[in-house]
Formats: sequence, C-alpha cells, structure tokens
Amino acid sequence: MSKKIKVLVVDDQPLVLDILSKGLVQDPEIEVIGTAIDGYLALNMINRARPDVIILDMEMPRMNGIQFLHQMNAQSPIPTIVLSALTDPNSQITQDAFEAGAVDFLPKPSSGAKGLLELIKQLWIKIKIAATQDVAQLKKPQVSYKLPSNVLDRKAKTSNIILGMGSLAATDSSEQSLKIFALGSCIGLTLFCPSRNVVGLSHVALPQSKTDSKKAEELPGYFGDTAVPALLQKMAEYGCTSQAIFAKIAGGSKTNVDLGDFFNIGQKNIISVKGTLLKHQIKLLSEDIGGEISRTVMVKGGDKFISLHHPSKGTWQI
Repeated sequence: MSKKIKVLVVDDQPLVLDILSKGLVQDPEIEVIGTAIDGYLALNMINRARPDVIILDMEMPRMNGIQFLHQMNAQSPIPTIVLSALTDPNSQITQDAFEAGAVDFLPKPSSGAKGLLELIKQLWIKIKIAATQDVAQLKKPQVSYKLPSNVLDRKAKTSNIILGMGSLAATDSSEQSLKIFALGSCIGLTLFCPSRNVVGLSHVALPQSKTDSKKAEELPGYFGDTAVPALLQKMAEYGCTSQAIFAKIAGGSKTNVDLGDFFNIGQKNIISVKGTLLKHQIKLLSEDIGGEISRTVMVKGGDKFISLHHPSKGTWQI
C-alpha cells in the first residue's frame, strides 16, 4: 500500500486506548495517529491531524459518541466505527449512531482485555473497508442529542436489525426490518422466499474470501463468494429451498479513495456477488448498483422489494 490508514481511537478507558493502540498497529497498513478520552478532545485532534477512520466509544464524559458524530458530521464527515457495550444490532443506540453518521459498529466485549485482543482482528478488516467509504453525503445540520439517563433506556431495543459490514440476517416477521445504512462500495444482497414470507439480507464488504479465509469462516457475510451460500443456509432454517428464492442487490458505488487492492472495490463486489448467485442458480430479478451515491437499504419479512433511501434522492423501491 502506498500509505497507511490513519486511525484515531476515542474512548474514556485508558486500558482500552492502550490495548487498541498497540494492537491496531500490528497491521502494517494501519497507523494510530492519536487517542482521545472524550468527544471534545477528539474534535480538537481531527482539526489538527485529520484521520482516515475513527474508532468511537459511546459513553464518555463531557461529550458522548453520538454528540461527537453530530458535531463532526455537521462540518466534515470521517468514516467512524462505533465500539461500545451499548451497540447491539437491534439497539436504539446503534440506530441513533448510524443516523448520526457511523459507518459500522462492533459491540465492546465483556471479557475485558482478552476480548479486546480478539476484537482487534475484526477491526483490522473493518478499518480498511471503512477507509474506502465516501462519507461526503453524511454531512448534515447539527442536532442536539442526549444519551438516556438510565440503564434500561440505554438498552432499549427497536424493530430494526442493523447490519454492520459483514453481517447477515433473515426474518419472516412483517414487524421486523433488516437495515443497512449508507452503502458505499459494499453490496446489500437481498434474498426473497415468498412462499415462506422470508427475506434475508447480507452486508457484503469484500469480493473474495481468499483474502482472509479465517474471517470468512467467522463472518461469511463479509465476502461476495461466501455471503450467498451463508444466506441461503440461514434461510433454509425457515424452510426455504433455493428453487423458491430470488435475489435483488443494491450498492457497489464508486469511491474516491485509492487503497491498493481495495481500489474499485464496488465493481469487484458486484462481479463477485453476481457470479456467486449464478453459480448457485439464484435468479437476480433487479438491481440498483454503481454510480457515486450511498444507499440505505431496508427490507421486512414478507416483502418482495427493497426500500432504498438517499438524502437528496429520497426513497424508492426495486
């Protein structure tokens, strides 16, 4: 790679900052340019040395993570991965973070330092993909935000299942939505099984699993060549057969970031997903791909369409 990815880590726990800082730089393509213990310090730091990616905690003194996202994205967005004990796929806090402009999330492990060391390997990949995301469309007017004051409200759940990069899920409930925010070069792969009212969604970030076979085993939804069979297997748990399933895809937009093998990743993802669908004899009925826009994708159990959204284009369906 011609240059390292510059990362800023924001967390109010010194031990977390130390472990992440030392662990992330074990990847030769990543450089930690600084750490901050709250949002105020982080805002001052990005004005002096603009990072490529930010790792962000939610619960911090003076300025919490979502307040930070609102302030930063009102000026100049930076790809941000939220890392917090509050960020589950269906938590209100996770949805608030994505609506404020986060591009991905991971739950902070409860097993202390040992869990953080295991987490670092996931962050290596997520950082590299986050760095390719064009976040210009996330610039928006600043709004005020306050984390709920009690623990129960902070752990409130929603009917949305938010899929970070590499995640996949299926549902047969018309009351439950699967959602991916602001797809850039990634692909929202959606499979439909109308006979069972089942839909499946995968957030594909990279084209080929050969780049990291171990990661493909842990999170097959990351890769275009493993996401399709993994999602088919997930839908088989609902009684769906491949003969009853069809596909629609969205995303794969161009980015302005050149990061070695990650260059033109959107087109590579499109080719990989389409080729794998063909291999598994899954018919692709429609697509909304390419271009230079981000797309938020949502689908509910029983739907036969994908709902797409972009701030300036509005909402449409395929």
